[in-house]
Amino acid sequence: MLTRGVERFFNVVSYLLPWGILACVFFPSFVYFTFFEPSFLVRVVVNYLVWLLAMVLCLRALFLGQNKSTASFSPAHWTFATACICLLSVFTLRLSMLGNFEHTDTMGTNNWVNQFFSLSVIVMPLILCFSLCLLCSCRKEQLLAELTLKAKQDSQKKERFLTLLSHELRTPLNAIVGHAELIKQAPREPLKYSQYCDVIISTAMSLADLANQVLLNARGKSSKQVPLNLAQFAELLIVQFQPLVKDREISLCTHLTGFSSDKLFLVDQDSIGLVVKNLLSNAIKYTESGDITLSIKQQSTSDKGSVIRFEVTDTGEGMTQGQVEQLFQPFSSFDSARSIAQSAGVGLMLCQQILEALDTQLHVSSTVGQGSAFYFDIELSLSNAEQNSGQGSLSEEHVEAQLCGDILVVEDNQLNQEILKHFLSSLGLNYEIAGTLSAAESALRNRQFDIVFLDMHLSDGHGLDWYQGVFKQFQFQQAPVVVAITGDVDEQSQRAYREAGIEYFMAKPIQQARLERLLSQLLMPAKHFLDEQNILDYSVIEGLTETMSPQVLNAKLMYLNDRLDYEFAQLRGLADIQAYEALEEKLIQLEEEASALGMMMLHIALQDVRLSMFDLIGVDWQSLHSLAKRSAHKLSEYHSKVLQ
Repeated sequence: MLTRGVERFFNVVSYLLPWGILACVFFPSFVYFTFFEPSFLVRVVVNYLVWLLAMVLCLRALFLGQNKSTASFSPAHWTFATACICLLSVFTLRLSMLGNFEHTDTMGTNNWVNQFFSLSVIVMPLILCFSLCLLCSCRKEQLLAELTLKAKQDSQKKERFLTLLSHELRTPLNAIVGHAELIKQAPREPLKYSQYCDVIISTAMSLADLANQVLLNARGKSSKQVPLNLAQFAELLIVQFQPLVKDREISLCTHLTGFSSDKLFLVDQDSIGLVVKNLLSNAIKYTESGDITLSIKQQSTSDKGSVIRFEVTDTGEGMTQGQVEQLFQPFSSFDSARSIAQSAGVGLMLCQQILEALDTQLHVSSTVGQGSAFYFDIELSLSNAEQNSGQGSLSEEHVEAQLCGDILVVEDNQLNQEILKHFLSSLGLNYEIAGTLSAAESALRNRQFDIVFLDMHLSDGHGLDWYQGVFKQFQFQQAPVVVAITGDVDEQSQRAYREAGIEYFMAKPIQQARLERLLSQLLMPAKHFLDEQNILDYSVIEGLTETMSPQVLNAKLMYLNDRLDYEFAQLRGLADIQAYEALEEKLIQLEEEASALGMMMLHIALQDVRLSMFDLIGVDWQSLHSLAKRSAHKLSEYHSKVLQ
């Protein structure tokens, strides 16, 4: 027990074989020489073997636990080693004294040998226990010292990070405020207006990227991996940075080698995107003219995936070896006169930290007067997702179709209200603004909405609590889709929204292109909502009353709502499993039925879906189902009026 405890204390591997061999010798010998042929001498020798093995293994554990070096022994370690050696010496001395042992002697014989041994076996265990207590105390002191050192290092690291973060935040903020002042001073120069606005938008989005990365660092992990098309990823980055080189003699381009452009890889998009953006912005900053190239190369392949190299090269000023060595120090800049307003807002030191979290490093090669190359290699796995799944696509397609719908915006910040008003007005959508949750409740009671944009942090409560406690209590004919608009972009908040039933959310700052793409998914094109009067073809309905008996028509209309629920559940299921032939047959069947019942708008919508069936990613089955139920409701209402 003593040996096993010491081995566990020093985290040393224990061997059971010596104990097994000794047990096979000790127990039979002890029993035989106690009850069958009593022999005190043999019992002492066998007992000595047990203590010899125990003390040797304890000393071995002590030696291995200190990395085979006595230089790291503390007084507690030396005390324990001395106690083990002394205890073993006592038993050895006892064994050596057996030469003068008389046959008539026993443990109770009053001689100096027995007296010495009795005193030793009382004192030595006490010394051994004392040394073990010293070891435990020493271990606690070491752990406390390690924790204190780690806390000090963490505090220094946090302080350094916050200092760097403050600098990196203030730099783009200075660019935003400065360019806003320039706009005020250039009231009649539209071209400069546009240029200044491009800089402000780009810099503001860089701040958003930095905020996202700070959240990731605070959680101590990287963001989740998503299927990503690297070719589209590279093209989108180039498009985002084009405004920064529009009036300069700089050419931005991409170069992909070693893999097919339609492959999807599992990529930590937030982290990798932030690093590449910073490398591109630095290349633009230090390049007066020439080429800047974003290269994505497949270096090698294995069973686990492919090693991909991301590299940004430029034809700028280049750097000396001394400058390269200082490059990853905070606040290092080799041209203080050059503005870093166009930077992505994250220093190369933070980029290196991000890549280290992904088990890779940023490398630099540079030649003065010829340019620089920044690159890193990372192993990526292939994704099994379909190319058109939309998860990895970064397409910025503009929504050309005119949309139609009623939208409620629940937002208490006046500036955010003005931004959403402008975006929604430019899309020709009807909207209503509610500055508080109580105002939102009143609006929902008085009017039917298709979408509710719900801010999560409002002056009179939290949006998620209101959604769970109040919104779900409303008796909607057709519940509007709720979209969370919030700055809480961490994974935990998103999970809370999904668990509560909010499937869509938009992170602040809101961009018009993203808003348009979301609305194109949630709203049907305007031609499907022409007019409440045109939702039905009344001539067809009047013909039905003449050709079909009232009882049959009443029965058909009575169960129409339930049947539409069943049919649209089937449509969604067929679309999910990509059973296109069965889906086409079902759409044709519903088209014919909608046409026969005079539901003209539903007939047009179903026809459009069928004709663009292989682009089902843009189909909003919920809105289509809502249109079907509205049509059925209008049809029942009109039929009741005709019968009256």
